[in-house]
Formats: sequence, C-alpha cells, structure tokens
Amino acid sequence: MIAPARLYHAAPLHYLPHILRDGALYAQSVLAARGIAPRATAKRRDRMLGLADYIHLSLRPDTPLLADKVAQGYPHSLIVFDAQSVQALPETALLPYNAKAWRGRAAFVPVTDPAERAALLRRHAETGRCPSLEVLVKYGLALTHARQIAFLTDAERLQIAALQTALALITPAPLVTAPALFPRNVPYVPVTGDAIADYFRCCAEAGTVLPPPPLPFD
Repeated sequence: MIAPARLYHAAPLHYLPHILRDGALYAQSVLAARGIAPRATAKRRDRMLGLADYIHLSLRPDTPLLADKVAQGYPHSLIVFDAQSVQALPETALLPYNAKAWRGRAAFVPVTDPAERAALLRRHAETGRCPSLEVLVKYGLALTHARQIAFLTDAERLQIAALQTALALITPAPLVTAPALFPRNVPYVPVTGDAIADYFRCCAEAGTVLPPPPLPFD
C-alpha cells in the first residue's frame, strides 16, 4: 500500500497531559464517556456522519484546522505518528474528505477494504486527488506509534516537559519545538496561555492529572 511516512494529529495543549497519562489518543465516543469534551463543531459533524468512534489523522501537518486554531491563539501540540505502523493496525480506514467539507454523507463512508485503500492512496500520491484525505483509527491509538510530539514554541514544550517530570508521565516520543510543522505566516498570540499554565501548576501541586479546565479551543 502506498502511504506517507508520517501522520499527524493536532491536540489542544491542555488535553495533552491526559493523552500522555493514558499513553493513547481516544475517539470522541470514548472521551465522552470519560467526561472529556471534544471540539463542539467536530462533535456535531462526526455524530451526523457516523464518525464518532474514529480518531482523525491528517497526511500533512499544516492543516486548515490547525491554522485556524493558531490564528485564534489556542495552544496546540502536534503528535506525529509513523504512518506504516498505524495503517497496519486493525480497524483502520481512509476518509476521502475532511469532515468539514460540504459533501453528501456518502462521501464520508470510511474506506476499509485494503485494495480500495491502496487505490485511494495511489490516486492521492500520483494525482493530488482528495487533498484533505484522512486516516481513521477506530476507538484508540497508542502513543507507541508516535515518533515525536511537536510544539510551536519552546515555552509550551518546556511547560509540558516540566509537568512530565513532576508527574512522572511516560512519553514514548521526544518532545520537540518544530514551528516548521505548524502553519506559516499565521500570527500567534496564546490567548489561553496563562490559564493553561495555571492548570499545569495545579496538576503538579496535586501530584496527578486533574480534569482539563473548560478553556476555549474551538
């Protein structure tokens, strides 16, 4: 199967401690049962399209979604996965179009057949068709498949590194500052930065990952 070398998932910075503690990403349906709110817009779309059980991974890091979050000043991390190992997992699928696209529901039926997935990836690689193609993983994706966790700024990386040390969180992938992976020419002023720093401090003082605060990130 033709596949890119890396896959990407953007996660709100204040959700990253939970992801590190769990050692995995989880789908909206799983997170909802644990009281963790997904993006409101994504929740509505995924429920309508029957995709709430899937984790969405992009084939490129600088997606329109991430550009929108950076422009609004919502701190995010970017988890970079090894594409080959992820696509070898059971219950992995392809989605021809990003769920934000205005298309009929039939366009968002996950492609699970191996031959159809290979053909779709080939067309994408050779012709550029389906530029917003996504990889879907059902229910959960372990961070053992991650190759790095990237941050837009040193300050945000150091915040997570300090909390990781304070709470003895295991990170199977290195933390890196990699602004080149984030959308370029997008002004960034972290409007929730102080609130996130306060949350991290409370977690460190409590000695555990506390429930994420209700900060805007969508």
